[in-house]
This record gives sequence, structure tokens and C-alpha cells, in this order.
Amino acid sequence: MAARLGEPVPTSWAVADGRYDEEEAARSRQRAARVSARPAPDLAVAAGLAALARSGRPPTDIGLLLHANCYDQGVTFSNVASYIQREVLGHGDVTAMELRQMSNGGMCAIETAAIHLSAVPALRAALVTTGDRFAEPRFPRWSADKGLVFGDGGTAAVLSRRPGPLRLVATATYSAPELEGLHRGDDLHDPPEPGAPLDLAARKRAFLAGFPVAETITRNAEGMLTAVKRCVQDADGDVSDMAAVLVPFFGADLSHKQCVDPLGIGADDTLLDYGLDIGHLGSGDQVAGLAHLLGTGRLRPGQRALLVGVGAGFSWTCAVVEVTDEAAERADAAGEVGSA
Repeated sequence: MAARLGEPVPTSWAVADGRYDEEEAARSRQRAARVSARPAPDLAVAAGLAALARSGRPPTDIGLLLHANCYDQGVTFSNVASYIQREVLGHGDVTAMELRQMSNGGMCAIETAAIHLSAVPALRAALVTTGDRFAEPRFPRWSADKGLVFGDGGTAAVLSRRPGPLRLVATATYSAPELEGLHRGDDLHDPPEPGAPLDLAARKRAFLAGFPVAETITRNAEGMLTAVKRCVQDADGDVSDMAAVLVPFFGADLSHKQCVDPLGIGADDTLLDYGLDIGHLGSGDQVAGLAHLLGTGRLRPGQRALLVGVGAGFSWTCAVVEVTDEAAERADAAGEVGSA
């Protein structure tokens, strides 16, 4: 697996430039956000090429490509998955699809790829990519939403049935569609002004005018905990067994409220601090975090990590992965995820 991120832009610059509220910056404790001039699909391509090389597999082994994203991919009315297929794999014996599950997209794509590998005997391996670029001024990355800042990046992971540095032990998904209005607001249309900046906070205010805030918080926590409980039970484990818990790269305050505190874990169990230099990558936080953990040697053979995806809609997809002995044998352990 691999991640390709934009360049770090300090939060202090955004505050001084009037793009980020100083009080909001203090609450989020975000130090920087990754910003890229490359189109989102090219970030996914760069990560995909790196992940494929690290897996040691030829492109012809990949029979399924799933590309997950949250936001504009650069060219309206085009097939992004097919572009990534052409650039990374270069052959036609592939089912290539774009998956739009918002910030839960990367996790949902991993689960979907694992299901395909289980159901299609001829499928040898799958490539999952994510890619988002939250370009200003249409998407004001520093102020579009409360509690988090958005970062640009692409990620990729190869999944197959054969053993690799990681074993996918279990996955689980749960959803709460009654909360979908949090990111839609009270209308099915964007503002009439062409090119108007997105204001996700305004959409949430419109939704919460008719839906109790306390109930929203409760259902958010219950949805995530339901997915987590099912996943760790299927893995014959518990959250306390995990060497790391990878939650979305939200700001410090929002991470605690939505993930860390409901799970009953400490910030040191997560990559919260790492994310404060990255920003929320849309669909790619979990794979980027896992690549970072493997690249820094923080996970050792036999240890497990819990990946928690949270996406507008609302949906939660979780996965438990286990580091295998092969990870210690490879110089670059961030390679392939076996779905056995």
C-alpha cells in the first residue's frame, strides 16, 4: 500500500491570510494541511503505481480496480476509474469502478474488494485507490466545515488471496441514513450561484434546525460503535487488543468527540497527532495511516490494527488487519493486504 500527499501548508499561514478562524484553529490544533496542484486522479495514480510495485505483482494480476473519492475529480462526465486503470494497469481485463461513499469510501472499497475476491475464483488481486484534491476557492479547505481541515492526497492498496505483510481478518459496515441531511442540508440542489464556495457548516445548521443535536451525537456514536463491535467480534478480539486504532484525520477536538472518547481509547492509540500535519484526506485517511504505521515500523508481526471509517450518509466501515511474519522479512512492508 502507499500514499502520495500534497505539500504541507502551515495553519499559521491560513490564519494570517484570513482563511482560517483563529479560535477554530485553537480547537482543532491542526498544524498544517497537505495541498497539491496535481489533479485528484493523478494523486491516486501515483499511489497506485507505488502500491503495485511494492506488492511485487504484475499489472495483469489485477482484475478489479475500485476508486473511492469524496469530491470533484477534475473533469465532469468522465470515467475516473478507467483513467486510473489505463495509467496504472494498462490492460483491459479489469473491472474498474468509481465508488462514492464519501469519507468512508476507502474502507468501503476495501470491504467490497475482499467480497469480490471471496466470490470470484478467477480474480487474483484487486487494487483499491482513493484520491481527492480540495481546491480553493470552490472548496475552502480551511473553513468549509467545523472541526476539521481538508488535505489533498491519494492512497492505494493491493488485496489478494495470497499471504502478504498484512492479513485482513474481518470487516463490518453499519449505516444511519436518517443522518444523511447533515451534508445535504434541506435541499437537493447546490446554491444557484455558479462556482459558489461550499459551506458544509451551513448545510449542517439547516439539517439541525429540524433534528435534535443531542440525538445526532448519540446516533453518530451508536453507529460507529455498532460497526466496531461487529468487526472486532468477528475477529475474535476486542478494541483493547489493538496495537493501533486508525480513525479519520479530523482535528483534535472533533476526533475526541466523534471517535476517541466513544471508543474509550487514548489519543496515543491513534494517529491523531500525525493527522494534525495532514488534514482530512476524504476517503484515504485509513490507508494513509496504515502505510505510515508500516513504514515507521510501529506495527510488529502478530499485532493487529483496527481501521475505522466514517462517511457522510452516514456509514461506518471497520476492518481488523494483522501484521504477518512476512512484514518483517520485507524491506518495504507496506505492500499487499491478503484477504484470506
